Amino acid sequence: MPLPPMKTPRLVRTLVPTILFAIVGLSVGQTATAGAVKGTVRLPDGARSARLHQGYWRLENGNVPVRAATSKAGTVVVLDSISGVHAPPAKTVTVEIAGLDAQPRVVVVGPGSVVEFKNTGKITHELSTPADVAIMPIQSLNPGTFRHQKFGAPGGYLVRCSEYPHLAISVIVVDSPYFALVDDKGGFQIPSGVPDGKATLKVWSMGRWVHQESIDTTGKQDLAIRVAGLKGAKEAEVKDPESKESDPSNPEAKDPESK
Repeated sequence: MPLPPMKTPRLVRTLVPTILFAIVGLSVGQTATAGAVKGTVRLPDGARSARLHQGYWRLENGNVPVRAATSKAGTVVVLDSISGVHAPPAKTVTVEIAGLDAQPRVVVVGPGSVVEFKNTGKITHELSTPADVAIMPIQSLNPGTFRHQKFGAPGGYLVRCSEYPHLAISVIVVDSPYFALVDDKGGFQIPSGVPDGKATLKVWSMGRWVHQESIDTTGKQDLAIRVAGLKGAKEAEVKDPESKESDPSNPEAKDPESK
């Protein structure tokens, strides 16, 4: 004799849709609190050029094609002092040096990342972090060679060539995944996912930290950031005992952490 079909209790039929609705509502609520932070950065008139120095180099031959300056000023907006977030993973980034210029001029990476400075031009460069040569001592980077430099501690580093001081590379090491490059018009947008709450907003431009303020990311309103004059500002560097490098004169040089 076949058994009669089982019936779902009325209480279960009532509770299941209610629980599902609550879970969906909670998920939507959490997503709504993680939005984007955006705004504009206004730099002083004298700081809007893409070059750190203005002037002319005397070149006796045409073997060194000088790249045209872009309209970007190498400005980065960083959010830090956010609880519960993790730094971006370490990686290796290549900076190509040619035509008395570097591409990219600004690198944003996580702690422990390695920057490969690759000379694809015809001029020898003397690269270092002049604000603290212990981080990256000055050494020659001959044409066709490269140099690996590890940056361990969060902070801003300015790498310069002593022979051509207008050639500068900004390396920004962040302990938060929330940062953005400023576009040609001064606008920026840090991608969605910024938690609501207090944060410290910092602006790096022209090879130094130029602005810092505390903000509340709740509501994700547009921010209007006006940077005061840079006169007398100092290039910011940090002590980095974890910095390591390889021999730049060896074209077969390896990453210092490679086996």
